[in-house]
Amino acid sequence: MTDTLWVTDLDGTLLSPDVTVSARAKEILLPLLEQGLPLTVATARTSFSVMPILEGLPFSLPLILQNGAVLHDPVRNCIAAAAPIAPDAFLRVTALFAEYGFNGFVFCVPEAHLECCYTALTTPHMERYYQERRDKYNKPFRQVSALSELADCKPVYLSLNAPKERLDPLHRALCTVSGISVAYYRDVYEPEIWYLEVSAPEASKYHGICKLREMTGAKRVVGFGDNHNDLPLFRACDYKIAVGNAADELKSLADEVIGCNTEDAVPHYLRAHFRPKGD
Repeated sequence: MTDTLWVTDLDGTLLSPDVTVSARAKEILLPLLEQGLPLTVATARTSFSVMPILEGLPFSLPLILQNGAVLHDPVRNCIAAAAPIAPDAFLRVTALFAEYGFNGFVFCVPEAHLECCYTALTTPHMERYYQERRDKYNKPFRQVSALSELADCKPVYLSLNAPKERLDPLHRALCTVSGISVAYYRDVYEPEIWYLEVSAPEASKYHGICKLREMTGAKRVVGFGDNHNDLPLFRACDYKIAVGNAADELKSLADEVIGCNTEDAVPHYLRAHFRPKGD
């Protein structure tokens, strides 16, 4: 049992603009984690990129990945829990993708490990995502003839990124589909690009944090965030902290606003406020 569970978003919150945990942040976090800091991350990223990013830091609690669709065990490097999208809802979603001219990436958990599937790389944004994840993180991809054939492969997450004006009509259509949850937010690194992500209703940062709270017996949850997809994270927290570079809406809901991610504000805050048991 722990008194306080700490949860942080990654991109724009814990990570530096170069998409790393800075050397200074690692220097601060390493001894805190070794002393038992009950810290986890809640991010839209998958285990394929999160595990290399966090390499060298001894996280032990399950990581809340893909906006809560997956809980990942960082010790065994495998999926601890997942919330698949029901086949009928998944087929309605893929039909809308086709109707509006999108392919996107679909993440499935047929076993204890994640796989990323796609039909074709039809936009520059898909090409860039594919090449960066494959080259930088050695992420495996599987090409399929149609997204609909993945309905029975335990799909947990569908992801698109494109300019907002292109995604808006699809977003409106998806909001009418029952049996799914939709996240829609601006990219931290390319402001003209937006992410549209689909998961099961019970798959969210909110649900992931609630599950971890139950697992750890935490009396209190403190969370850090910066973007609109951190609103569910904030709803699950007793104390909400926005970094200085956060979206205005998140700042307005925060109990406290600290420094920016470029200043390693989250690690500094954790060092100032975490007290190991026995101290």
